[in-house]
Amino acid sequence: MTFATFLVQVLNGLTIAAIYILLASGLTIVFGLQGIVNCAHGFFYMLGAYLTLTVVGKLGLSFWVALPVAFLANFLLGAALEIAGIRKLTSWGREFTHNLILTLGFALVGQEAVKLIWGTIPQLMNVPSSLTGMATFGPVSYPKYWLFVIAFTGLVMLALYLFFTRTGLGILVRSIALNSEVSQSLGTNAPRINTLIFGVGTGVAGMAGVLAGPILSVDPNMAFELLIIIFVVIIFGGLGSLVGVVVSGIIIGLIIAFGTALVTGMFAKILAFAVMIAILIVKPLGLFGRGAQLE
Repeated sequence: MTFATFLVQVLNGLTIAAIYILLASGLTIVFGLQGIVNCAHGFFYMLGAYLTLTVVGKLGLSFWVALPVAFLANFLLGAALEIAGIRKLTSWGREFTHNLILTLGFALVGQEAVKLIWGTIPQLMNVPSSLTGMATFGPVSYPKYWLFVIAFTGLVMLALYLFFTRTGLGILVRSIALNSEVSQSLGTNAPRINTLIFGVGTGVAGMAGVLAGPILSVDPNMAFELLIIIFVVIIFGGLGSLVGVVVSGIIIGLIIAFGTALVTGMFAKILAFAVMIAILIVKPLGLFGRGAQLE
């Protein structure tokens, strides 16, 4: 493998990691705050991609309009799911598995609705015209759009980090994650904040779908095809840890890129699971896990 090829594979790994990180971040902040595994997360990712097809392909609007539209639509739908379903089950004292089944059922129904509205045939999404072509630096040429995906993910993760560590609302979110009852006794409106954070998580998943559309094909199966590897990223990094999601996402992305280039895609996925298992043997809570504490 030449040095130029090595650099290309590193960039491929970072591009893959960017999609994984965006998806996993939304899932991990919901789990870190509410202790809920949102099995519908892949549906919101898929919906973001399909909304972009409509906004750009049918309505003739810009890709840059599709990004906020996908975030807002998924935020509102996610907030509605939290208020109408998850909040009710939580107030009734239902078990963890009930929320799991609720979100899984929502994802399955949503997937069938997407098939009815957009069809079952895989569709391709065009790269925005401002990001077509290749960027060249040294011996390496790489698609401008893929570089944009890496940079955009970095900005989103920085924004989330600053929100949770530097803002008053972010500190309230972390206090609820630590002890919801004590936080509410001090006047915090935990249910409203839970809804807000759940909506942010699903909104970020929608943006991940927008970004993934021009790289991957858009089809109804995408609701579940990345979900397993996303759980690997979250568990590997540590439940509830945004830093863990970034580090593990990069590691898994590089493993997938180099494993696919040197052997096969299936081998790369098996290797990713093997690395996760090895880490969990040494660190049962993951690289940065602290018992599902949001950080």
